Amino acid sequence: MNIIARPIYRKVWLLAALLIGTLAIAACDSSTDPSDEVIHVTAITVTTEGNIDTITEFEGSLQMLATVLPADATDEAVVWSVINETGLATISSSGLLTAEANGTVTVKAVSVSTEAIHGTKVITLSNQIEANMDAKLTDIQVDGQSVLDFNPHVLNYVHVVSDGLAQTPTVTATKFADTATVVIEDAIDVTSSDELDRTTRIIVTTVNLEETIYQVIFESQIAPVDLKSAGEFVILAQTGISTSPLSSVVGDIGVSPSAATYLTGFSLTMDSSGAFSNSDQVVGKVYASDYTSPTPIRLTTAIADMTLAYADAAGRDAHYTELYSGDLSGKTLTAGVFKFGNSVLINTELTLSGSATDVWIFQISGNLTMAANVNIILAGGADAKNIIWQVADTVSIGSGAHFEGTILAKTNISMETNASINGRLYAQTAVTLDETTVTKSND
Repeated sequence: MNIIARPIYRKVWLLAALLIGTLAIAACDSSTDPSDEVIHVTAITVTTEGNIDTITEFEGSLQMLATVLPADATDEAVVWSVINETGLATISSSGLLTAEANGTVTVKAVSVSTEAIHGTKVITLSNQIEANMDAKLTDIQVDGQSVLDFNPHVLNYVHVVSDGLAQTPTVTATKFADTATVVIEDAIDVTSSDELDRTTRIIVTTVNLEETIYQVIFESQIAPVDLKSAGEFVILAQTGISTSPLSSVVGDIGVSPSAATYLTGFSLTMDSSGAFSNSDQVVGKVYASDYTSPTPIRLTTAIADMTLAYADAAGRDAHYTELYSGDLSGKTLTAGVFKFGNSVLINTELTLSGSATDVWIFQISGNLTMAANVNIILAGGADAKNIIWQVADTVSIGSGAHFEGTILAKTNISMETNASINGRLYAQTAVTLDETTVTKSND
């Protein structure tokens, strides 16, 4: 009996061994393999080769370095840019900074995989003064405010005049050398179709008769973007609107072509008409494409008008291109059309200064990211209804931040805890709110 049983035991052991081996192989092939896990960038520190923060050689260069954390991040690649503060410099894709004019510049490294993560370092430039620096200006102001992105070595500037303004704005200039003379030739007519008539010339002449001519070209105020029927809503989305219980919305909201099931977190109560619903979180009405007539047609029209408004904003001719390399933190902007080929960051207060009829249009090809506890400030009577943010990628408004204007997003918009907006949220995908306050701006 025992002799006959032994081969059976061997077979059982062999089968068990094969089963264990198969399980081990399956475990190795599992999709939970740690090597497949994406490790996101959480911080970037910018330093320099040799740990120096100055360039003292004429047209000298300095290699910038970026340390990405965590050290085992999946994608450590960064994009380099330079913000010219009082100085002037250029930077290569590999981070080589080259000085051009005295002053300070801010070097920035932005994570390729996580654009909201970046590091900066201020570099001081000296001994870059040109032989004819005495023929340069250190500032140009229009009606008391510096022209945008002024640099002594940049000679031509654009200023958008307020709607209906016929009088030539007052231009003043600050010279580098006390011995230089400055002559300002005012524009003849800022409403003229002839650019020469709309141009103020500033001529700087040294005692050695070296001359530099700066120009400020005045452009007419741009027309607002017409939201048409979309403007009846404070939030419009095509694929969904979600919220946490403590959000507050003032104005009507709508989703289309998605149905009411894609309105989540609102605890909706259907009106007896079936055309709209109500929510304790919404001071207004809630609409979805599967509600009764005339709601479906109304929403289809509003979504179409939203798409047209996006195209209108994206198609405007730009007055300013790549201003401040897309970092609007701490800046003050007058009216105009601002075009950015990449993402835009707002990490400290941004001020929009102008009259109640002035218009701002921001054309952003990448993401729009606003840091936590940061505000957009309106000055001089500027009105949120005339501020348009056309964004080709995602929009993220940080916790406790306050935003102004209408967002026209190609993809999704998210607003974090305690964030607020005076304006409108229009997304061609979804809108996500987390204890957010959304207030419809003036019509």
